[in-house]
Amino acid sequence: METRYVGKSVPRVDGLEKVTGRAVYSVDVNLPGMLHGAAARSPHAHARIVRIDTSRAERAPGVKAVVTGRDVPYTFGGMVKDQPFLALDRVRYVGEPVAAVAAETELQAREAARMIRVEYEELPAVFDPREALREDAPILHPGMADYWHAPIYQGIPGTNVVTVRKLSVGDVGRGFAEADEIFEDEFYIHPVAHTPLETHAAVAQYFSPKDEYTLWSATDRPYRLSRELAAALGIPVNQVRFISTHTGGGFGGKGAMVAEILAVALARFTRGRPVKVVCSREEELTASQTRHAAFMKLKTGMKKDGTFTARSAEIVWDNGAYCSLGPDVAWRGVLTIVGPYRIPHLELYSRLVYTNKEIAGAYRGFGTTQVTWACEAQMDIIAHKLKIDPLEIRMKNAYVDGDLYINGQNLQNVGLLETLKKTAREIGWGEPKPPARGSKFRGKGIASVIKPTATPTDSYCFIRVNHDGGVVILSGAPEVGGGQKTVLSQIAADTIGVPLASIVVPQSDTHYTPYDMAVASSRTTYHMGNAVRQAGEEVRRKILESAGRILETDPARLDLAEGKILDESGRELLSLPALMDKMFGGKGGSILGEGHHSPAGSPLLAAFPEPRRLRHFCSYPGNKTFYLYVVPKGGDVSADLETVLHAVPKFLDSKKED
Repeated sequence: METRYVGKSVPRVDGLEKVTGRAVYSVDVNLPGMLHGAAARSPHAHARIVRIDTSRAERAPGVKAVVTGRDVPYTFGGMVKDQPFLALDRVRYVGEPVAAVAAETELQAREAARMIRVEYEELPAVFDPREALREDAPILHPGMADYWHAPIYQGIPGTNVVTVRKLSVGDVGRGFAEADEIFEDEFYIHPVAHTPLETHAAVAQYFSPKDEYTLWSATDRPYRLSRELAAALGIPVNQVRFISTHTGGGFGGKGAMVAEILAVALARFTRGRPVKVVCSREEELTASQTRHAAFMKLKTGMKKDGTFTARSAEIVWDNGAYCSLGPDVAWRGVLTIVGPYRIPHLELYSRLVYTNKEIAGAYRGFGTTQVTWACEAQMDIIAHKLKIDPLEIRMKNAYVDGDLYINGQNLQNVGLLETLKKTAREIGWGEPKPPARGSKFRGKGIASVIKPTATPTDSYCFIRVNHDGGVVILSGAPEVGGGQKTVLSQIAADTIGVPLASIVVPQSDTHYTPYDMAVASSRTTYHMGNAVRQAGEEVRRKILESAGRILETDPARLDLAEGKILDESGRELLSLPALMDKMFGGKGGSILGEGHHSPAGSPLLAAFPEPRRLRHFCSYPGNKTFYLYVVPKGGDVSADLETVLHAVPKFLDSKKED
């Protein structure tokens, strides 16, 4: 298909409003009667709350509400419901919010928050996840067994281990026995702050007669957060509305509720007045979220010719005080510590561990960044010891079409060998290094990475063509700075056959835009892009069918390009606005299209073209472990591994007496 916009460099559709200052970010939201919120935060890493005195803050100038955990005794979390809105009986990290204040100005709110007096009884703290695994370590969440968990994310009650995942392929003992050399190395990767230009900020408004909440926030996943907040409050999801603003940098960090929770807690007590919370830079760095730190042990068996025989890996993730998206980070990480390489025998062990530190959550790469550092560093260690070129050892073991990924997926269109060859050529691999320039040296390195996307997941969209030919894309995928609006507009323009300038993409609003899983995991162009394509095809078909009726000709003989109805010779017969006018008799009307895309059922996800055994280990409540053996029958698997795993806890619940 020849395209006019897709694959071309075009001006960003949101560029003008951004460079002229008209784009509204979360910090820009300003509503009538709006109050400002601030938090009183813990100075201790771990302590019991003995008493909170808010009396001075309540009398401070401009203060309209002061709340503590007793006023909002709720917990939230999309994977494990372990985090309170405001600390309840104890604090678990320095910076945890203990109380919050709403006042007429931000300065008044912050000054009043400093007036809150909290009496603490300090408790032993643990800051290293390896120490948190010890039997004598202080337990951060004694009630973890009672927390709600998503079915596939189970911890070990009575410990600090919140999620355990193990994967095994083949026979790792046999693989090591076949190795000529065995390499054992340990790696550590530190936490990283997202440090967006725009700190976490949100506005919340509460309508008490209907128990409804409206939030304005720069999140990348409004539907998931609306569901998470509704579950925390015990209300239907229709009573929580997220309106997305522009995002001043997210990098994964805006996918969790930080300022939103404080704004909601306060808005419940401000008689309908909206409350705005903007984190200071200090709060952004100490009380939002970070990338997970991780300790990794790799044991890898190799033949002298540089081919793998086996790998065992152990990962201990530092999750900080609460889960956030950590369980999924730990899962994605254990799936990718094998690298993009053929390794016949695997034993992988991942533990997510609570510590008395700032919460760790989603960050670009989502667990893959950390494990790739360990995997690729060891690849260079192995290459050096075996005296094999680092490029050669990667190419010798690289995935090619038809290889099986760790979950059994049949890999197609891999392109890794071609990429490595082109990269080596472009950087002059093997050529002498350039001479030093004073104290400056230039070196060369090469590394590979494999990263799964969040799939199979769903994206929906509506497209509306207005009576003047303008096109509106209603999508639940927010613009987070990566050009999402532009990409979707390009796809729609080419699919329908209209000018790019005729398309608008409003901000996501969970009351009006249809569902999308998230703008995350490099999924938007593929998932939402295909949904837009489907909706665009429906709209185009309806337009050409209407044109055929009006022009009394076969629609198959007509074309639509740049908003013009053309005949087979390319002659313009009618403009789209003129057609719409004729269709609706000048009274106005719309043409609607709907799209939904999910790769579920794709042959790429069907996996296992030949019999292969994969053992999956996961902890289960009661400190038990179950072993799931996936042994395909006849090479046909109707569901991917993760789908199967969602069903396992339900099956075990039904078999408890066994």
